[in-house]
Amino acid sequence: MNDYRPESDLPFDHESKENQARAGWRWLRWLSNERFAGLKPTLDLLARAPRHRQGRVTRSIRHAEIREQVDPPGVPRGYSVALLVSLGVTLAAMPLLPYLDHANIVMLFLLAVIGVAVRYGRGPAVLVAVLNVLSFNFVFVPPYFAFAFETLQSILSFAVMLIVGLIVGQLTARFRYQAQVATAREERARYLYEMSRELSGALAAEQVIEIGERCVEASFRVKVRLLLPDDQDRLQPPPVRPGRPKVDIAIAQWCFDHNDPAGHGTDTLPAASLLYLPLKAPLRTRGVLAVAPEQRRLLMIPEQRRLLDTFAALIAIALERVHFATVARDTLVKMEAERQRNSLLAALSHDLRTPLTALIGLAETLALELTAEQSPHQESLAAIREQAVRMALLADNLLDMAKLQAGGVRLRKDWQSLEELFGSATRLLEQPLRDHPLRLALDSELPLVNCDAVLIERVLVNLLENAAKYTSPGTVIGVTAAASADRLTVEVWDEGPGLPAGREPALFEKFARGQAESAVPGVGLGLAICRAVIEAHGGQIRAENRAGGGASFTFTLPLEPPPPLETDDESDPEPA
Repeated sequence: MNDYRPESDLPFDHESKENQARAGWRWLRWLSNERFAGLKPTLDLLARAPRHRQGRVTRSIRHAEIREQVDPPGVPRGYSVALLVSLGVTLAAMPLLPYLDHANIVMLFLLAVIGVAVRYGRGPAVLVAVLNVLSFNFVFVPPYFAFAFETLQSILSFAVMLIVGLIVGQLTARFRYQAQVATAREERARYLYEMSRELSGALAAEQVIEIGERCVEASFRVKVRLLLPDDQDRLQPPPVRPGRPKVDIAIAQWCFDHNDPAGHGTDTLPAASLLYLPLKAPLRTRGVLAVAPEQRRLLMIPEQRRLLDTFAALIAIALERVHFATVARDTLVKMEAERQRNSLLAALSHDLRTPLTALIGLAETLALELTAEQSPHQESLAAIREQAVRMALLADNLLDMAKLQAGGVRLRKDWQSLEELFGSATRLLEQPLRDHPLRLALDSELPLVNCDAVLIERVLVNLLENAAKYTSPGTVIGVTAAASADRLTVEVWDEGPGLPAGREPALFEKFARGQAESAVPGVGLGLAICRAVIEAHGGQIRAENRAGGGASFTFTLPLEPPPPLETDDESDPEPA
């Protein structure tokens, strides 16, 4: 039975055909866009993958960019090519019909589906598969040049060919998509590798800024500014350069302080033209990366944003490494300078002690002889002796400081009486303290202190001498001592001009003085020695201004329970 009916017998409505074509086209667009919407961010990334800074890109990405520029917005090029391919394979297979059976002709149509899927993806592959099935049924299945779906064989051929075409097209398109994803990941891995390699060789923060800005701009086709904080954690505005975006310091500072992104594409000030990313390092935030995109929607793609966050993390780690490298280098320089200075001070003070001791002895001998002769030069000789004693104390301070810094001083502790230590210190400072009334307020029940008598005596000598030097004659100098449960507190105070406000802790640094330019002799080591000695004993020392005027230096020493007294049993045993 011939099922062929002339085309004139078939109903043909031009308006309905046009509506059907539009509906079919909308269905194909939905199938290619909505069905695979979960893959669209990555596909968009592949179509707009950033160029390498030397201009090298993969061929597939370059072709995608070219197609995006030249294709008309109404009909994508892939679907146009699918229509031409279906028509072309149909025309090419028509002369082969007398020589090939239907199975071989079907292979040609499937080959066309594979080619379109490899080149243009899922949507065009679906379109060419449907068109090929319709063309095969219309041209190669009897009745020729008519759609025949009335027999079971024609329906089965149509269904099998359509299913096989769709499956082959989908698998091929999936392989193409996976290849593009692998290519894009390779590009990202290369960008990260090249940036990390360049950052690993950076030795200064300026080099990290230059490398970071250059690599991010080349990888993302954006404009970048990198902002670093100062010592007070305030971001410094970058230098103004032509072609560089203008950075809002207020937004960047907020991003730095809160360690959270701000600006374009974020929940904080999304209307800003730039995206501000904090440079989060393992220990702290090292700066802010300000990004001005050429196409604002690119930074909304998750893949692009994750890659940008990775770049920011690399820059932050490089900045932290450079920071600690600088700190380590400065520390080594300071340690070496300190070692050289201590060696020089130790040698100088050791060589000065012998002649100064001899000078003091000769001055005392001459003072005795001139006293017996009632010579008018007694006052001059007394001044010579006083200056020699002062130089001897200075040499002792230099030597003690060098020993303390070198760790060469061992505490020789013994149970000492604080009253005896004060008496010994005042005897050594008889001349400096002769013009200052001394007030002692020592607790009558002060316990014995387990300490190094020589070093604690040196602490008292330095504090009393310091009070005598920086106060005018006639100024009262006082000493107060009291004991608590586990601490002995000693305070040396005066009624002089007091200490510079805000510099109290700095006075205990080596070679630090209350006044930078002063006629008072000294090199600023006395208080540094006091702190080193007190801390070696496990105590603390501080300086402060008194409420009624003057300065106060207070140190504490830990109290230990005294050992039990050993008594000899003098009673003789009774004879048996």
